[in-house]
Amino acid sequence: MRTMMMVCAVLLVAASRVSAQACLGLPSFTNGSVHLNAAGEFPDSATAWAVGIGAGRPDNLFGNLGVGQASYEGLDEKSTFGFLEIGFQLALGGAQLCPIAGGYFGAGPDDDLAGIKLTSRGASAGAALGLPIRAGMVTFIPNAAVRYEYLSIKLEEENVGSSTESSNSGIVDLGLALVFGDRVSLQPLFHIPFGVDDAESNFGVFVALSFGWKAR
Repeated sequence: MRTMMMVCAVLLVAASRVSAQACLGLPSFTNGSVHLNAAGEFPDSATAWAVGIGAGRPDNLFGNLGVGQASYEGLDEKSTFGFLEIGFQLALGGAQLCPIAGGYFGAGPDDDLAGIKLTSRGASAGAALGLPIRAGMVTFIPNAAVRYEYLSIKLEEENVGSSTESSNSGIVDLGLALVFGDRVSLQPLFHIPFGVDDAESNFGVFVALSFGWKAR
């Protein structure tokens, strides 16, 4: 159960980081108010992928909705998850600050032969800060985020009953994004957990495409 808690915590990070804001190292909403985003997470013994679509305006409210799937080393079964995030972008000198909050729900991996069913729920809240540095058609965005996370996993076993385990932790994200023409971004990101025993740092990769109408 502890290993599953750690993996689901990473999925919660994947869900929340797919939101489309320059303060998170992704294209701003200036040239396109709609964003298509994708994320890959690679914790120990697992791989997770997520896609999302977001909408918003510069220096205003934004939201993001998405789904994902995770596979685990040594298991044929996978887990699926969905997420929703909202936030607000604030100008802070030349930087951008975003208070953010989100929720997550996951199902699996189940074991039908053993009669085992897993579901997970999570919530996160925190703030992200990014500093765009333009160099021609490319913008470099060093960014960092700090967030609090709550995670709950419910295990149901046939003819045995159910049990629930929950955890609270914090995480620091550090990234350096490359944004091309304020339309496409590519970003490696490192996650550093704190406030929980035996947690390991891990990394992910994030891509975003900006399109749609320009902000007025």
